[in-house]
Amino acid sequence: MTVLVMFCAFFIFGVSGFGSSIVAVPLLVLMYPLKVVVPVMVLVDICASLYVGRKSSSDVNMPELKWLFPFSLIGMVLGIFLLVSAPSEPLLLILGVFAAMNGLRVLLQRHTELREPINRWWAAPFGFFGGVFTAIFATGGPIYVSYFALRISDPRALRATMAFTLFILTFLRLSLMLATGLILSWPVLGLALCLMPITFLGIWIGTHVHTKLTNASMRIAYGSILVFAGVILLIRQIT
Repeated sequence: MTVLVMFCAFFIFGVSGFGSSIVAVPLLVLMYPLKVVVPVMVLVDICASLYVGRKSSSDVNMPELKWLFPFSLIGMVLGIFLLVSAPSEPLLLILGVFAAMNGLRVLLQRHTELREPINRWWAAPFGFFGGVFTAIFATGGPIYVSYFALRISDPRALRATMAFTLFILTFLRLSLMLATGLILSWPVLGLALCLMPITFLGIWIGTHVHTKLTNASMRIAYGSILVFAGVILLIRQIT
């Protein structure tokens, strides 16, 4: 079951450049403690993001990242404080509704070309709230991809930029976990090592599928992942 979950999660990552954690974590916590699942996903995600980012680094839209990351860092700092003081249920419900509604919007507009990108200053709220949810739950991906989908029309650049964004954010989370010692345990390192082969198989197949997708097909993929992620979050909170 673990192998199947990881294959599906990283096949989706190979196709879209995001979505692995939000697909895998809700299922893996049914089999392993959360304190094992989260650091395992950090280790696997950073290797996966580095692999995809290295192969598509020339497609990354760096000007967008330069605008987005300062606001993301502010959000992550606030998210660390909220982690110890704010109730998680309302925040995850909000994220679930946001992801599902954006996914439906992308699906309904899948055949519509992006004529005019949204104003660059939208990076402030998207980056800020993406940083908050990344720091608290490692679920900022739907927020970032919603922003990039409204700014970047090229599907190759969209996937590469999203993968590179997650690499940077995962690296920051890895640094925090190394500082706390949460990631330096044999159960975490052993499980992550065992899951690496199936992870890269999923990414490899997903990458080959991605190269055959049209712009409309990529929008269907992104919209479907966002709807799925939103529904998973809502179900998890309601139940």
